[in-house]
Amino acid sequence: MPDWKQLISKQVGELTEEVIKIRRDLHRHPEVSGKEERTSALVADYLADLGIEVGRCRENYGVTGLLRGAKPGPTVALRADMDALPLTEETGAEYASEVQGVMHACGHDIHTSVLLGTAAVLQRLRDRLAGKALFLFQPSEEFFPGGAVGMIREGVLDDPRPDVVFSLHTSSIPLGQIAIIPGPIIGSVSTLSLRILGKGGHFAGPHQTVDPIVVTSHVVVALESMMTRRVDPLDPAVLTFGMIQGGTRDNIIGDMVVLRGNIGALDESLCKFLMEELEKTVKGITQGMGAGYKLKYIHGYPTLRNDPQMTAYVQRIAGPLIGEANIKTCKPTLGGEDFSFFLQKVPGAMFFLGTHDPASGPPISNHDPRFNPDERAIPLGMEMMTHLVAGFKEFGRP
Repeated sequence: MPDWKQLISKQVGELTEEVIKIRRDLHRHPEVSGKEERTSALVADYLADLGIEVGRCRENYGVTGLLRGAKPGPTVALRADMDALPLTEETGAEYASEVQGVMHACGHDIHTSVLLGTAAVLQRLRDRLAGKALFLFQPSEEFFPGGAVGMIREGVLDDPRPDVVFSLHTSSIPLGQIAIIPGPIIGSVSTLSLRILGKGGHFAGPHQTVDPIVVTSHVVVALESMMTRRVDPLDPAVLTFGMIQGGTRDNIIGDMVVLRGNIGALDESLCKFLMEELEKTVKGITQGMGAGYKLKYIHGYPTLRNDPQMTAYVQRIAGPLIGEANIKTCKPTLGGEDFSFFLQKVPGAMFFLGTHDPASGPPISNHDPRFNPDERAIPLGMEMMTHLVAGFKEFGRP
């Protein structure tokens, strides 16, 4: 077996500056879900310049790259998501977003650049590589139905069929650490849009109206109670309304309020149960107050479940790179992640990559307009992903 640690470390060191430049370019030019035209073109061109076989999805902006090692062996797939969020950046970085109202606030620019760097490292080591590396650059992770479903439908996992698939995600844990657990690591999410329908009128005559803002207030409070009284306290679940809109000015009672939000749970069945309970609650309150409602909801991403054997493999790979003390056991989150669709087809695992420098102050979470992961995490991400491919034939197979 070649000395992968030394070989990979050397190549990563030589490529890190180039990969950081790519990351900053992606950060300056973010594209939201379904609009990743420039990003996907950059990815495809970079892979092609490396001499890697490139595939472009017809249904969305997904890009695949296939690297064939010089020796026979397994096929290891690596996935990165590419889309940004509709947020106005507040990082003050010299490479801040140049697109008004759009920024990479979830680290997908890190994910994409790390995977491009990984492809470059593996291409340089192709003559020593046993097996194939399949690179999956996925659009539209942030908004359901997500890009994974379309890519799978187009057959990105069919020829060659991966033996395993891995992905990483930026995290506010300290630099130099990774975090992972076997089994459920990111919960199932359902999205909802709720319209409370009232009867408008003059602010001075509320008795002649059905004030949808008042009705909405009762609905929101009742739903908070539903979460604490209909859910076992030991079962992780969350309901959050990220948007409420209603009314046109201060002296007019409007006729409608719109709420949009998400329900997340570690178990898909609980997520679906809560959506049903939510509608029962909304129906009862609106009927009792003389209002109406319209509810649309989608059972979204399934729970992301790490394969236990592949989780152990990630931990085994990380040990010599960062030390056992820097491999953390994390709590599951309820944010939703459509990498779960890939894991329904192929065994694998996702791990969290630490991108926070504790000396810089308190960590800032994903989806915050001030989110700016530390770029010193990029080489570790490249090393991890490269080793997961290079070591799989010897260490990874059950």
